[in-house]
Amino acid sequence: MNISLVSVRYAKALFKLGIEKGILDKLYQDINLILMQCNEQPGFCELISSPVVKPSKKKTLFKEIFGKAVHVYTLNFINIVIDNNRTGILTSSFRSFIDLYKKHKGIKTATLYSAFEMDNAYIEKIKKLLKKELGKNLELEVIVKKDLLGGFILKVDDKMVDASIIGKLKQVRDHLING
Repeated sequence: MNISLVSVRYAKALFKLGIEKGILDKLYQDINLILMQCNEQPGFCELISSPVVKPSKKKTLFKEIFGKAVHVYTLNFINIVIDNNRTGILTSSFRSFIDLYKKHKGIKTATLYSAFEMDNAYIEKIKKLLKKELGKNLELEVIVKKDLLGGFILKVDDKMVDASIIGKLKQVRDHLING
């Protein structure tokens, strides 16, 4: 069976549980916390998905690290994934859960690449404008990319607006080369 299908099935099961028990928001927070740990400590996810590490050690590790911070259903879900020998799909299941959650809550995700660091007031203005324009709640991630030289690139779903200086220079170059 396709790994992505399996991870989506696990995510849907957790999502339905969250709705039934009224803890969907808490599960979302828990999953973001665990994924943040994976992003900040890449060795953590490798350790969890390693077939060399015994399942009992994986369960103990999760309980010690997240036991007091996450809901018992989150730990139970992780234990089920470990028991079913599916730790390799844990992070993709979490990402699928996040997608389901955002769709359910009507949240759009946008990424703003900027050539410079922006203050929070400016970011909030951008969020407010995008929320009004999209008609949905918005999660905005701001990433500084100094190679843009100036301006910004905004990505929302599969759409992109390139208002960067480097983007404009590429357009001029292409126009000069292609006539």
